[in-house]
Amino acid sequence: MTVETAAPDALLGALGRFTAVPEDIGRYDTDARTAAQALRAAPEQVAQLAAEGLPHVTDPERGPLFDYDDLMNVGMFCGTGQTVPELGLRFLMRFAASSRSSWYAPREWEIGVHPSRTAGGERAGAVTDPGVRLPEVTVRVPDLSAPGVELLSEHPFADPVRVGGYEATVRLTGADQTVRDPRIHEAWNEVVEGLASRRVTYQTVPEPLRADHHRAWELGIADCVVASRLLADRLRAAGLEATARRGYLLGLFGSDHAWCDVVEDGVHKSLDPVFAFVATVGDERGVAESPEFAAACFGSRFNRLLPCRTDSAEPLVYFDGEPAPYWAMVGVGARPRRSS
Repeated sequence: MTVETAAPDALLGALGRFTAVPEDIGRYDTDARTAAQALRAAPEQVAQLAAEGLPHVTDPERGPLFDYDDLMNVGMFCGTGQTVPELGLRFLMRFAASSRSSWYAPREWEIGVHPSRTAGGERAGAVTDPGVRLPEVTVRVPDLSAPGVELLSEHPFADPVRVGGYEATVRLTGADQTVRDPRIHEAWNEVVEGLASRRVTYQTVPEPLRADHHRAWELGIADCVVASRLLADRLRAAGLEATARRGYLLGLFGSDHAWCDVVEDGVHKSLDPVFAFVATVGDERGVAESPEFAAACFGSRFNRLLPCRTDSAEPLVYFDGEPAPYWAMVGVGARPRRSS
């Protein structure tokens, strides 16, 4: 079977539309073969990206090595509609086009978080060398104290982190609500306007730069973690109780996502500037435009977001105490609970 690849100039057209990872935090460990698979591209197209200036290092045996975040941004901005990041965003945002009531109704999910398996060599069918030491894997657990989260399985989550992974069944119930406080409106408008005006580019941001979210914003780039942390900072500066949250966006697979939680009149309300932005730009990102969903991102809680126990949207998976590499998310899965 022939696999369709990107048009010859499509990937090159993405260069210049995003900001490359700063050299001081670049992690150049993704080879051309992996890059070609993620971008649905021919090897010569990946070589051309390197020739045209996509940051990389050249290994005498492995050839050009790229930062995976840069490759994800090439995929997101190339416009082919078939790269891993384009397909992932489109699939995960499909629920935004469903009925409003479906965003909030109680929904039961079976989740499995097993990045220990990917660390152990199951990723892409790899076989781990018996002589290679495997990292210690720790994961953040669901926040059972968060509104709308109910644990249905018998699984203790006494500690904020767990070694290896876990399986659980949860019921998530959304809430259709909005925000009145003008201070929240002001902070929200500042962040969303930064994205909508293109003064700040929505793109993949590496974890070290997420941790320095003010630097990322000053560089003119943001993702869900950066935007949520910045929004929480501005809300707290205005005298409000707010925090950046991070958890899983559930579907047929799990993907981590971040949003902001603010307390108004004793009620916890969710603010999701990135969801709002993506739903506003619509087809530009291959996602159906939905003004109604974008408006719901200002206060409502969705039944596909499982918050984890974090203080400020910290990473969800660690290898040996350090944020896990991008492929750790392969070990996260979710599906609607089967009827008994």
